[in-house]
Amino acid sequence: MGSSTMGCTLLIKECLDSLTSTEQRLAAYLLDHTSEVIHMNAKEYAAACTSSPAAVVRFSKRLGFKGFTALKLDLARESGQGELDDFQAAIRDNDDMETIVRKAERIHLQNTSLTYQMLNVSILSQAVEEICAGRRIHLFGVGASGLLAMDFLYKSSRIGIPATYHSDAHTNLATASLLGPEDIIIAISYSGETRETVLAAKAAKEHGAKVVAITQANRNTLARLADYPLFVPGEEKELRVGAMTSRTSGLFILDLLYLGIAKHDPERTEESLRRTHDLIRSFQEE
Repeated sequence: MGSSTMGCTLLIKECLDSLTSTEQRLAAYLLDHTSEVIHMNAKEYAAACTSSPAAVVRFSKRLGFKGFTALKLDLARESGQGELDDFQAAIRDNDDMETIVRKAERIHLQNTSLTYQMLNVSILSQAVEEICAGRRIHLFGVGASGLLAMDFLYKSSRIGIPATYHSDAHTNLATASLLGPEDIIIAISYSGETRETVLAAKAAKEHGAKVVAITQANRNTLARLADYPLFVPGEEKELRVGAMTSRTSGLFILDLLYLGIAKHDPERTEESLRRTHDLIRSFQEE
């Protein structure tokens, strides 16, 4: 398949440092014998790696799949793509608009599939439960991550969920230093090393706040800090398109948090949406 393949193999490479020795052995075998692993059952794969079927299942779940079968399906999907050709690899200077549209479609579809494959629904559910237990939400993120925070702030305000976000880094740090056990923060940083966001998360955690992190799947500082890490796929190095896919992945995850919160009390959500809609409409009709 090659190192430019998106999907399970890319995720494994990004996570290698955070895997246990058994998981690293499973990962190494998978990367070197991908086509064979696709046709193995868990017992055969475990035997090839001097491991156990239970370890294979744990390894699959660690990567965000429901089980070994789901992992194999993703591998099969990748192997069917073959090597990325010049069309898929990057958006280049001489591409016409039609080609750019088709490449962007391919990039987004692959990224969407991988984002949902990587999603740990259990951790997502736990984060929603913490918020719905009455914790106040504080959002931290700068640059493109700040735009994601503002989008969540807008949506949460429509259903009466108390959330705060400050675009100024100093105000964010001051806010974080005053948080406590009744608070939960959503820290957004693709790299997981954004200084302002990491400092805010550390300060909040030291004072008892819970930390939800939206970041890439490796052992970055923010991921290690988080009580509830929610991962976005790494971006292909060849794609010179800025934060296009990480932004989209972050939006997906924030939308799922929002939907989980909204579904917790559907009657309140419906009433809040109706009231906010009616007021905005009356303002527009004046």
